Amino acid sequence: MARGPTTPVNLFSYLDYRAFLRDWYAAMKRTQRAFSFRAFALRAGFTSPNFLKLVMDGARNLTEKSLPKFMIGLRLNKQEQEFFRNLVGFNQAADTAERDRYYQRLLSSRKYNELRPIERQQYEYYAAWYHPVIRELVTAPDFDGTPTWIANRLNPAITPAQVEKSLGLLEQLGFLQRTSEGRWAQTSTLVSTGAEVRSVMLLNYHRNLLDLTKTILDITPASERDVSALTLGIAKERLPMLKRKVQEFRQEILKLVANDTAPELVVQLNLQLFPVSRAAAEDAS
Repeated sequence: MARGPTTPVNLFSYLDYRAFLRDWYAAMKRTQRAFSFRAFALRAGFTSPNFLKLVMDGARNLTEKSLPKFMIGLRLNKQEQEFFRNLVGFNQAADTAERDRYYQRLLSSRKYNELRPIERQQYEYYAAWYHPVIRELVTAPDFDGTPTWIANRLNPAITPAQVEKSLGLLEQLGFLQRTSEGRWAQTSTLVSTGAEVRSVMLLNYHRNLLDLTKTILDITPASERDVSALTLGIAKERLPMLKRKVQEFRQEILKLVANDTAPELVVQLNLQLFPVSRAAAEDAS
Protein backbone atom coordinates (compact mmCIF):
# COMPACT_ATOMS: atom_id res chain seq x y z
CA MET A 1 0.00 0.00 0.00
CA ALA A 2 1.46 3.36 -1.09
CA ARG A 3 2.22 5.87 1.64
CA GLY A 4 0.33 9.12 1.43
CA PRO A 5 1.91 12.54 1.93
CA THR A 6 3.05 13.41 5.46
CA THR A 7 2.04 17.06 5.01
CA PRO A 8 -1.53 18.48 4.99
CA VAL A 9 -1.11 19.36 1.29
CA ASN A 10 0.63 17.23 -1.34
CA LEU A 11 4.13 18.63 -1.89
CA PHE A 12 4.56 16.67 -5.14
CA SER A 13 1.80 18.65 -6.87
CA TYR A 14 3.80 21.92 -6.67
CA LEU A 15 6.43 23.58 -8.84
CA ASP A 16 6.62 26.69 -6.64
CA TYR A 17 7.83 25.99 -3.12
CA ARG A 18 6.55 29.32 -1.80
CA ALA A 19 3.04 28.49 -3.06
CA PHE A 20 3.35 25.14 -1.27
CA LEU A 21 4.36 26.91 1.96
CA ARG A 22 1.40 29.27 1.77
CA ASP A 23 -1.03 26.39 1.24
CA TRP A 24 0.72 24.30 3.91
CA TYR A 25 0.44 27.07 6.49
CA ALA A 26 -3.23 27.71 5.65
CA ALA A 27 -3.97 23.99 6.02
CA MET A 28 -2.13 23.84 9.36
CA LYS A 29 -4.17 26.80 10.63
CA ARG A 30 -7.39 25.04 9.64
CA THR A 31 -6.48 21.82 11.46
CA GLN A 32 -4.60 23.36 14.41
CA ARG A 33 -6.08 26.73 15.30
CA ALA A 34 -3.26 27.52 17.73
CA PHE A 35 -0.59 26.98 15.05
CA SER A 36 1.38 30.12 14.21
CA PHE A 37 4.55 31.39 12.58
CA ARG A 38 6.12 31.41 16.04
CA ALA A 39 5.12 27.76 16.58
CA PHE A 40 6.82 26.81 13.30
CA ALA A 41 9.97 28.72 14.28
CA LEU A 42 10.14 26.88 17.60
CA ARG A 43 9.89 23.40 16.14
CA ALA A 44 12.28 24.26 13.27
CA GLY A 45 14.86 25.90 15.55
CA PHE A 46 14.74 29.45 14.16
CA THR A 47 15.26 32.47 16.40
CA SER A 48 13.16 34.71 14.14
CA PRO A 49 9.45 34.01 14.77
CA ASN A 50 8.50 35.34 11.32
CA PHE A 51 11.07 33.45 9.22
CA LEU A 52 8.41 31.24 7.58
CA LYS A 53 6.35 34.30 6.61
CA LEU A 54 9.39 36.05 5.16
CA VAL A 55 10.16 33.01 2.98
CA MET A 56 6.50 32.58 1.99
CA ASP A 57 6.32 36.23 0.89
CA GLY A 58 9.57 36.04 -1.10
CA ALA A 59 11.39 38.44 1.24
CA ARG A 60 13.94 35.74 2.16
CA ASN A 61 15.44 32.76 0.32
CA LEU A 62 16.30 29.42 1.84
CA THR A 63 20.01 28.62 2.19
CA GLU A 64 22.01 25.47 2.79
CA LYS A 65 21.97 26.39 6.48
CA SER A 66 18.26 27.16 6.83
CA LEU A 67 16.94 24.46 4.46
CA PRO A 68 17.49 21.45 6.79
CA LYS A 69 15.79 23.28 9.67
CA PHE A 70 12.92 24.19 7.41
CA MET A 71 12.36 20.55 6.43
CA ILE A 72 12.31 19.61 10.12
CA GLY A 73 9.67 22.28 10.74
CA LEU A 74 7.60 20.93 7.84
CA ARG A 75 8.14 17.37 9.13
CA LEU A 76 8.94 15.99 5.69
CA ASN A 77 9.87 12.35 5.17
CA LYS A 78 13.04 11.40 3.27
CA GLN A 79 11.38 11.33 -0.16
CA GLU A 80 9.67 14.67 0.46
CA GLN A 81 12.91 16.21 1.70
CA GLU A 82 14.71 15.33 -1.53
CA PHE A 83 11.87 16.74 -3.63
CA PHE A 84 11.63 19.91 -1.53
CA ARG A 85 15.38 20.49 -1.76
CA ASN A 86 15.25 20.22 -5.57
CA LEU A 87 12.12 22.39 -5.68
CA VAL A 88 13.88 25.14 -3.75
CA GLY A 89 16.88 24.83 -6.09
CA PHE A 90 14.58 25.04 -9.12
CA ASN A 91 12.85 28.20 -7.86
CA GLN A 92 16.02 29.94 -6.63
CA ALA A 93 18.33 28.97 -9.52
CA ALA A 94 20.72 31.72 -10.59
CA ASP A 95 20.58 30.85 -14.30
CA THR A 96 18.70 28.71 -16.80
CA ALA A 97 21.26 25.89 -16.87
CA GLU A 98 21.00 25.47 -13.09
CA ARG A 99 17.20 25.67 -13.29
CA ASP A 100 17.19 22.94 -15.91
CA ARG A 101 19.37 20.67 -13.76
CA TYR A 102 16.98 20.94 -10.85
CA TYR A 103 13.96 20.44 -13.10
CA GLN A 104 15.44 17.18 -14.40
CA ARG A 105 15.81 16.03 -10.79
CA LEU A 106 12.16 16.91 -10.13
CA LEU A 107 11.17 14.87 -13.18
CA SER A 108 12.95 11.85 -11.71
CA SER A 109 10.53 11.79 -8.77
CA ARG A 110 8.06 8.91 -9.13
CA LYS A 111 5.36 10.72 -7.15
CA TYR A 112 5.73 13.86 -9.25
CA ASN A 113 5.39 11.82 -12.45
CA GLU A 114 2.25 10.15 -11.11
CA LEU A 115 0.66 13.58 -10.73
CA ARG A 116 2.03 15.04 -14.00
CA PRO A 117 2.48 12.04 -16.32
CA ILE A 118 2.67 14.05 -19.55
CA GLU A 119 5.35 16.50 -18.39
CA ARG A 120 8.37 14.24 -18.96
CA GLN A 121 7.22 13.61 -22.54
CA GLN A 122 6.83 17.35 -23.10
CA TYR A 123 10.36 17.88 -21.80
CA GLU A 124 11.67 15.22 -24.20
CA TYR A 125 9.82 16.88 -27.09
CA TYR A 126 11.69 20.16 -26.59
CA ALA A 127 14.99 18.41 -25.86
CA ALA A 128 15.68 17.56 -29.54
CA TRP A 129 15.36 19.71 -32.65
CA TYR A 130 14.10 16.91 -34.88
CA HIS A 131 10.75 16.06 -33.22
CA PRO A 132 8.80 18.92 -34.93
CA VAL A 133 10.62 18.13 -38.21
CA ILE A 134 9.58 14.47 -38.11
CA ARG A 135 5.99 15.57 -37.47
CA GLU A 136 6.12 17.44 -40.79
CA LEU A 137 7.97 14.75 -42.75
CA VAL A 138 5.49 11.94 -42.07
CA THR A 139 2.87 13.74 -44.19
CA ALA A 140 5.15 13.91 -47.27
CA PRO A 141 3.52 12.16 -50.29
CA ASP A 142 6.53 9.92 -50.88
CA PHE A 143 7.00 8.85 -47.25
CA ASP A 144 7.18 5.04 -47.30
CA GLY A 145 6.25 4.58 -43.66
CA THR A 146 9.67 3.49 -42.42
CA PRO A 147 11.91 5.23 -39.87
CA THR A 148 14.87 4.70 -42.23
CA TRP A 149 13.25 6.93 -44.87
CA ILE A 150 12.90 9.78 -42.37
CA ALA A 151 16.37 9.25 -40.90
CA ASN A 152 17.89 9.61 -44.37
CA ARG A 153 15.86 12.72 -45.12
CA LEU A 154 16.86 14.66 -42.01
CA ASN A 155 19.69 17.17 -42.20
CA PRO A 156 21.80 16.39 -40.24
CA ALA A 157 20.84 12.72 -40.30
CA ILE A 158 19.82 10.78 -37.20
CA THR A 159 19.39 7.03 -36.68
CA PRO A 160 16.22 5.05 -37.53
CA ALA A 161 16.03 4.11 -33.83
CA GLN A 162 15.87 7.80 -32.90
CA VAL A 163 13.12 8.31 -35.49
CA GLU A 164 11.12 5.39 -34.14
CA LYS A 165 11.38 6.74 -30.60
CA SER A 166 10.37 10.19 -31.83
CA LEU A 167 7.29 8.81 -33.60
CA GLY A 168 6.25 7.10 -30.38
CA LEU A 169 6.70 10.33 -28.44
CA LEU A 170 4.74 12.37 -31.00
CA GLU A 171 1.91 9.82 -30.85
CA GLN A 172 1.87 9.83 -27.03
CA LEU A 173 1.70 13.63 -27.00
CA GLY A 174 -1.14 13.57 -29.50
CA PHE A 175 0.79 15.34 -32.27
CA LEU A 176 0.42 12.37 -34.62
CA GLN A 177 -2.17 9.64 -35.02
CA ARG A 178 -2.54 6.58 -37.21
CA THR A 179 -5.11 6.71 -40.02
CA SER A 180 -7.30 3.79 -41.09
CA GLU A 181 -4.86 3.26 -44.01
CA GLY A 182 -1.97 2.85 -41.56
CA ARG A 183 -0.34 6.19 -42.41
CA TRP A 184 0.41 9.03 -40.02
CA ALA A 185 -1.74 12.16 -39.77
CA GLN A 186 -1.07 15.39 -37.87
CA THR A 187 -3.39 16.64 -35.14
CA SER A 188 -3.82 20.18 -33.85
CA THR A 189 -2.83 19.27 -30.30
CA LEU A 190 -0.70 21.90 -28.56
CA VAL A 191 1.90 21.42 -25.82
CA SER A 192 0.50 23.15 -22.75
CA THR A 193 2.57 23.62 -19.60
CA GLY A 194 2.78 25.99 -16.69
CA ALA A 195 4.87 29.13 -17.05
CA GLU A 196 7.66 27.77 -14.79
CA VAL A 197 8.14 24.66 -16.93
CA ARG A 198 7.56 26.35 -20.26
CA SER A 199 10.47 28.73 -19.72
CA VAL A 200 12.88 25.83 -19.12
CA MET A 201 11.61 23.75 -22.04
CA LEU A 202 11.58 26.57 -24.59
CA LEU A 203 15.02 27.85 -23.63
CA ASN A 204 16.41 24.34 -24.04
CA TYR A 205 14.70 24.06 -27.43
CA HIS A 206 16.09 27.39 -28.64
CA ARG A 207 19.57 26.40 -27.49
CA ASN A 208 19.26 23.21 -29.51
CA LEU A 209 18.24 25.22 -32.57
CA LEU A 210 21.25 27.51 -32.18
CA ASP A 211 23.52 24.45 -32.01
CA LEU A 212 21.76 23.05 -35.08
CA THR A 213 22.38 26.30 -36.97
CA LYS A 214 26.13 25.99 -36.35
CA THR A 215 26.05 22.44 -37.71
CA ILE A 216 24.00 23.42 -40.78
CA LEU A 217 26.50 26.16 -41.69
CA ASP A 218 29.19 23.51 -42.06
CA ILE A 219 27.24 20.87 -44.01
CA THR A 220 24.80 22.84 -46.19
CA PRO A 221 25.87 24.65 -49.40
CA ALA A 222 25.32 28.42 -49.43
CA SER A 223 22.91 28.02 -52.36
CA GLU A 224 20.54 26.06 -50.10
CA ARG A 225 20.61 28.31 -47.06
CA ASP A 226 20.18 31.94 -46.12
CA VAL A 227 21.88 33.11 -42.97
CA SER A 228 22.30 36.84 -42.52
CA ALA A 229 22.77 39.38 -39.76
CA LEU A 230 22.13 43.08 -39.30
CA THR A 231 23.91 45.21 -36.70
CA LEU A 232 21.81 48.33 -36.24
CA GLY A 233 22.13 51.46 -34.14
CA ILE A 234 18.59 52.30 -32.96
CA ALA A 235 16.69 54.47 -30.52
CA LYS A 236 15.77 52.51 -27.40
CA GLU A 237 12.01 53.02 -27.90
CA ARG A 238 12.21 51.37 -31.35
CA LEU A 239 13.02 47.92 -29.93
CA PRO A 240 9.36 46.98 -29.13
CA MET A 241 8.36 48.00 -32.69
CA LEU A 242 11.10 45.83 -34.22
CA LYS A 243 10.01 42.92 -32.07
CA ARG A 244 6.41 43.42 -33.22
CA LYS A 245 7.51 43.51 -36.88
CA VAL A 246 9.34 40.19 -36.42
CA GLN A 247 6.21 38.68 -34.86
CA GLU A 248 4.07 39.95 -37.76
CA PHE A 249 6.51 38.51 -40.29
CA ARG A 250 6.32 35.15 -38.52
CA GLN A 251 2.53 35.19 -38.84
CA GLU A 252 2.78 36.08 -42.55
CA ILE A 253 5.06 33.07 -43.14
CA LEU A 254 2.63 30.78 -41.30
CA LYS A 255 -0.29 32.00 -43.45
CA LEU A 256 1.79 31.61 -46.61
CA VAL A 257 2.47 27.90 -46.01
CA ALA A 258 -0.81 27.04 -44.27
CA ASN A 259 -2.16 25.22 -47.35
CA ASP A 260 0.98 23.12 -47.95
CA THR A 261 -0.56 19.92 -46.59
CA ALA A 262 1.74 17.58 -48.55
CA PRO A 263 5.24 18.91 -47.80
CA GLU A 264 8.15 17.98 -50.08
CA LEU A 265 10.73 19.69 -47.87
CA VAL A 266 10.94 20.74 -44.21
CA VAL A 267 12.79 23.98 -43.45
CA GLN A 268 13.76 25.63 -40.16
CA LEU A 269 13.25 29.40 -39.91
CA ASN A 270 15.03 31.08 -37.00
CA LEU A 271 14.65 34.81 -36.39
CA GLN A 272 16.84 36.47 -33.80
CA LEU A 273 16.57 40.00 -32.44
CA PHE A 274 18.23 41.20 -29.23
CA PRO A 275 20.13 44.24 -27.94
CA VAL A 276 23.91 43.99 -27.98
CA SER A 277 24.47 47.34 -26.28
CA ARG A 278 23.00 49.22 -23.35
CA ALA A 279 21.26 52.58 -23.56
CA ALA A 280 23.16 55.56 -22.19
CA ALA A 281 20.86 55.88 -19.17
CA GLU A 282 21.53 52.25 -18.24
CA ASP A 283 25.29 52.79 -18.62
CA ALA A 284 25.23 55.62 -16.15
CA SER A 285 23.21 53.78 -13.51
